[in-house]
Amino acid sequence: MKRVVIIGGGISGLSVAYALRGKAQVTLLEANALGGVIQTDRTGLYIVEGGPDSFVTARPAALELCREMGLESELIPMAIRKLYVRSGGVFHEMPPGFFLTVPTKISSVLKSGLFSWKGKLRMGMEYFLPRGGDEEESIGSFVRRRFGQEMVDKVADPLMGGIYSGPADQISLRATFPQFQKMEREHRSLIRAMRKTKMPEASPLMSLRGGMATLVERLLKKIDVEIIKSRVLRVEADKRVVHEEGSFEADEVVVATPAPAAAGILQNWPDLAEALGEIPFASSITVSLAYDRKAVPHALDATGFILPQSEGRRIHACSWSSSKFENRAPEEGALIRCFLRGEPNDPESIVREELRDLLGVEAEPQLVRTWRWPKANPVYEVSHQKRVSRIEDATPEGVHITGAGYRGSGIPHCIQAGRAVAANVLEG
Repeated sequence: MKRVVIIGGGISGLSVAYALRGKAQVTLLEANALGGVIQTDRTGLYIVEGGPDSFVTARPAALELCREMGLESELIPMAIRKLYVRSGGVFHEMPPGFFLTVPTKISSVLKSGLFSWKGKLRMGMEYFLPRGGDEEESIGSFVRRRFGQEMVDKVADPLMGGIYSGPADQISLRATFPQFQKMEREHRSLIRAMRKTKMPEASPLMSLRGGMATLVERLLKKIDVEIIKSRVLRVEADKRVVHEEGSFEADEVVVATPAPAAAGILQNWPDLAEALGEIPFASSITVSLAYDRKAVPHALDATGFILPQSEGRRIHACSWSSSKFENRAPEEGALIRCFLRGEPNDPESIVREELRDLLGVEAEPQLVRTWRWPKANPVYEVSHQKRVSRIEDATPEGVHITGAGYRGSGIPHCIQAGRAVAANVLEG
C-alpha cells in the first residue's frame, strides 16, 4: 500500500482520508481542531454553529456523503426561505423569485419597497440589453452591466460579502457563477434564461439535526487513519513531511490547508509557494446569542437579514438560526447569529448594540458563543482562475493540493475535490 500523508483535518482532508480507506496507509496531521471551520457547540437544547450551518443540495457531493455515513435520517431542510434586506433603516423582504442576483419574477420586484422606481426600470431593461463579451469580469461589473447599480448595492454586494468574503467588485464571476455567463451567451437576457430554466423544488440548503459537526464526527468513526495533532513545518523535495514532533516519509502528500499555510509548507517549490501566497484570505467572526423568545420583539419570520454597506452597520449579516432550521433552540428560546468582517475588538458588545438598534433586543442573552476565523475565508478575485492554473502547473508529482481556496469553497465542493484528489493519489 502507498504511504500517504494528509496535511489538514478540515472537511477537505477528511474527505480524502475517507476516500482512501482500505486502499492506502494514511497519516493525517492537524495542528488545530479537526473539522476545520465546521464546528458545533451543543449547550442544553441549543445547537450553535461556529462555521457553516448547512450545505447546498444542487451540488450532490455533501448529500451523498451524508447518506454514505448513514445520516440520511438526520438531514433537515431549511425551514423557511424568506430573507430580509435592511435598506433605508427598514427591513424589506427579498422579492420572491430571486436566484442570487437574478430576478425571475418581475412582478414581485415591481411590488417591492426595496428598490426605487428608477432602479426597477433599470432592472427591467435587462430583458432588452445586448450580450456582453467573453472577457473576465467581477460579479459587481456583471450585475451592474445587466441590472444597474442599485442591484449591486442592495443585493449583490451584501450577498457576495456573506458567501465569498469580499465586495462584489472584487469577486470573479467566472470562478463563482460561470452559469450566468453561459446564460447570457446562450439566451442574451438572464431574465429570459431563468424563465426557461426550471427551478429546483427541493430545499436549496440542508443541515443535520445535531449540527454540521455530526458529519465530521461520523467521518472520524469511518476513516481508518493515524491522526497526529502537530503543526507541519515543511514538505521536503523527497516528500518527507517535517512536523513539530518529527517527520514522515511519504509516497504521496496531500496538502489540505488554507492556501497561505500551504505556501509556507511548500517553500521548497518557490513558484508554487508564490502562487499559493497570492490567494487572499479574509478574517471573520461569528457571534451567536440565545434569548428567551419573549425578549426578542421581532417576529424572526425569515432566515435572517443582510445589510448593504450604505446602512453603515458593524455587522454585515444576521442569521435567525432558530427560524432557519428546526432543533436549534428550545421552543421558548431564540438563537441569533451575527457575522462581522475582520477582527474587531469586543465583538460581543458590538453585536449586542446592533441587535438593540436593529431588533429592539434589550435583554441579557442566556448564552453567547463567539468564533474567530483569522484568514480563514478565501476571496475569489477576478484573477483567481489564473492563479489556480499556475498552482496546478507548479505542483510537483506526488504532491496534491486541495481545499476551499481553489475551485469552490462550499462543503460539497470540498468533498468533491477531496474525492478527486484521492483518485489521483491512487493513480499516481
